[in-house]
Amino acid sequence: MRQKSSSTQPDSAENVKLANWKSRQDLATAFRGLHFYGLSEGVCTHLTMMAPALSGDGEVMLMIPYGLHWSQATPSSLLGVNDRGELVEGQGHMQTEANAIHKGVHDARPDAVCVFHLHAPHTTALGMLEEEVFGMYHQTHCRFYNDFAYDPKFEGVAQCDEEGVRLAKLIGNKAVLFMGNHGVLFTAPTAAIAFDNAYFMERACMMQMIAMQTGKKLREITDDVSKLAYQQTQDVLDFYANNHFEAIKAVLLQKDPGFLNQ
Repeated sequence: MRQKSSSTQPDSAENVKLANWKSRQDLATAFRGLHFYGLSEGVCTHLTMMAPALSGDGEVMLMIPYGLHWSQATPSSLLGVNDRGELVEGQGHMQTEANAIHKGVHDARPDAVCVFHLHAPHTTALGMLEEEVFGMYHQTHCRFYNDFAYDPKFEGVAQCDEEGVRLAKLIGNKAVLFMGNHGVLFTAPTAAIAFDNAYFMERACMMQMIAMQTGKKLREITDDVSKLAYQQTQDVLDFYANNHFEAIKAVLLQKDPGFLNQ
């Protein structure tokens, strides 16, 4: 996992505790919010987020205990796993696949505070096609211009750390990986951006699939306009992602006012 610079003064225990709790609140919101949008799958698939360890020793990878429904995620219910794959915070079953897929990506990408793995219906379906067809057909597509990669080689259920290393090499420095016959992977510096990307990638794939069903040729946006639209989106991504995240949080709090304090 990532280590702090030796020149950095250690945070106070209280600051570490607050930062850990804030990360837990954000990840619990992401779990519930993605379920609200219909992007969860039973009690499977997984979202992880790096946070300062409560022990003060490095970081932990936060994840949901296997078997807890995403709609019931709370900050305190989340598990914290150290850089040796050991459960050091929380109680519950640590899903092997979550650790196997996510650890390698977090290790390879210090900027990837969040790694979200979903089986979002339209995104997954588009990635199942033999031809890599995701293109620049709508302004929502353009927010992912040259920021996605493909994994054409499904190698079975992920049960070892080597799978995370393999996926990290495939995604490189990009935000999205279409995981072939499996699902999709998102990397982001914040839970808000990972959440926003997951939602809008699903919308982009849904719109493309609807258009493809007409059997007519799709009108692709030119490369220069796609690049311009991408940059325009990136310039305000934090603002829009944070507003989206806060909006879904308000909806969730209306349904369950106390969940972020649990």
